[in-house]
Amino acid sequence: MDKRQRTWMWVAVAASILVGLLLVWNDSAPGWFLIIMGVVYLGMLTRPGQEVAASNPRLVRWGLVGTLLLVLVAAVLAAIILIQ
Repeated sequence: MDKRQRTWMWVAVAASILVGLLLVWNDSAPGWFLIIMGVVYLGMLTRPGQEVAASNPRLVRWGLVGTLLLVLVAAVLAAIILIQ
């Protein structure tokens, strides 16, 4: 990863976590998703994270799909609880 890509990744991490925290502060469930994605982006910046992604792309893809499904299930459960 070159310097320009790292810079944009850090901008994405900061924006994702900051907007996520603002949304969570306003009791909005999508904020948790943004915080989780910010942490995932932060993990991608580390050398071990890049090595794992390069050597096991299927594992990384399924990890992302699993995270998205987990957030979706949490949002549905929150919606059900709020409706009742």
